[in-house]
Amino acid sequence: MRRDLPLLLSPTVLFPGDKSLLSLQGNRERAMVEGCLRGDGYLGVVFVRQWKEVMEPCEVGTVARILHVEASADERLNVVVRGEQRFRIVEMLQYEPYPMARVELLPNRFGTISTELTRIANRLAALLYRYLELKAIADRLALADLMLPTDLAALGFRIGALLDLPLREKQRLLETEDLTELLQCELDILSREIRRLQRATVWRELLQTDAARRRRIPPDLAVWN
Repeated sequence: MRRDLPLLLSPTVLFPGDKSLLSLQGNRERAMVEGCLRGDGYLGVVFVRQWKEVMEPCEVGTVARILHVEASADERLNVVVRGEQRFRIVEMLQYEPYPMARVELLPNRFGTISTELTRIANRLAALLYRYLELKAIADRLALADLMLPTDLAALGFRIGALLDLPLREKQRLLETEDLTELLQCELDILSREIRRLQRATVWRELLQTDAARRRRIPPDLAVWN
């Protein structure tokens, strides 16, 4: 299915199901938001890659529904959106007064659910909670964010949104067409990141222990003097 959609060229990657606060400024962004609110309240969020001085929008983005708009004292627009469905840009229709494109809506469900896919998903959920614990951010997340969806495609998108990754890597996850490939890739990423965080935790604890020893031992008795 195709539709015409205003595009927000964004420095972040938005996944279906994810809610995000966008801080917008400038006449183009304001005109786009006003146009969306006069229409059905939907826009397309597209991550923009920067190569030297060239800004290049990605082909795959996410349809987002505007939930709330608030003007700040410095004339910025704070816009809360929720991602709903991926899309692929078919053609650009205009750039002024704001970008608009014809897009192909991409399904959020991928193929058949297999026993192997379910096994990967269960492993993913366990690793995600360990990852959030090591990142020390679990206590800052709302309860709703910690309750993982049972739909496997939605699970893949939720994990993609929660992972603290370079934006190019997040964009690759968003663009992945095969669900098994998406979940396996996220499994590999979580395993890698947990190993990295565990090494960092051990190293930090060693430094803290060493610092404590230095405080306890008089300088003239310390073996390293």
